[in-house]
Amino acid sequence: MRRLAMLLTVATALLAPSAATAAPETCPSTFTVLHDDRIGSFQVPAGHYQLTTLESSRLSCAAAADAFRRFLEDWDGRLPAPWRLDPATSTFTASGGAGFRIARVTNPSGGGGGRHPATGVLCPGVFRLVRPESIGSFRIPAGEYTVTLLSHEPLSCGRAMRLFGRFLSDFDGRLPRPWFLDPLTGAFLRGSLWVGFRIEPAMSPLPGPSPSLAGRRCPGTFRVLHDDVIGALRLPAGRYRITRIGTGAPSCAASSSALARFLDLPSGRLPRPWRLDAQTGTFTKGSGGGFRVKPVR
Repeated sequence: MRRLAMLLTVATALLAPSAATAAPETCPSTFTVLHDDRIGSFQVPAGHYQLTTLESSRLSCAAAADAFRRFLEDWDGRLPAPWRLDPATSTFTASGGAGFRIARVTNPSGGGGGRHPATGVLCPGVFRLVRPESIGSFRIPAGEYTVTLLSHEPLSCGRAMRLFGRFLSDFDGRLPRPWFLDPLTGAFLRGSLWVGFRIEPAMSPLPGPSPSLAGRRCPGTFRVLHDDVIGALRLPAGRYRITRIGTGAPSCAASSSALARFLDLPSGRLPRPWRLDAQTGTFTKGSGGGFRVKPVR
């Protein structure tokens, strides 16, 4: 009996440190969300948040803050495995007991607890999409989108809005160098993780201009029967949408007829006054009117 009691005492002593480290830890510094945001359908209003790790030995406060920031940057709300979100308790959990929960508080505390966006500024206004669009395989539903600069320099909000409109017009999703797209965060980066801008569905945008993607999309699609080229523009076999752009744009029927004629000109030497921008798949006349083609994804 005495031997059993000793074994139980030793077992309790061995378990005690593990139980202590498994206790939740309230992080000393709050995390600041600079503007209303969301993770999927989970709303995250602007303000200060207290982070509490579920098991401090498995996830530090710094790692929890970094994970929260990355989740706020997530484009579609589908968190990377093995992370899961319980909206009812505002808790993010991973495997093995790692995780954290958030709670909105009135006043900030500590310092260096993290913020979102980490750098840059939320641009005034929104970019409005009246119909779903895509940039390569990156799909963007119709709606209003805010633009956040990743750094104050050297990009202005006006230029970021214009670039987003141009990238939406991109033909094949391969952006002009040195720009590239991170589909996980909806960020457009100019050769660096810190230079560029990020888009996300608008929650409570600042007042300002609301540009939109210009053009009137034609009904139906144009079918290219086999892989073809028009100068530098490569058109793999498949279906294409035609969008009329600018004043004096040809009708949908005339645009389709013009595209059919241009497919017989592999050199890309179009009859005057037509010009081709292969980056955006845009054909324009001297007056500025024309049409744009884009693969159906």
